[in-house]
Amino acid sequence: MLRSITFEVVGEQQLHCEGCEQRVEKMLKTMPGVDKVRANAHNQRVEVLFDSSAVEPSAISARLQEAGYKTTVP
Repeated sequence: MLRSITFEVVGEQQLHCEGCEQRVEKMLKTMPGVDKVRANAHNQRVEVLFDSSAVEPSAISARLQEAGYKTTVP
């Protein structure tokens, strides 16, 4: 079942440019179960459409953390 979740980037490392957006999108799209990703530097949000039977939101958050982005779910 596809679900949508939005992460808000908080903390010191932020999304600053289109390159940051593309890096996050490419990184998350390689995860099994992740269908679509849209990162937005303007509002510091990362929207993810994923298969909830294949990946947990906590795993997506952990991948963002590994890349240096601390996130919360607004």
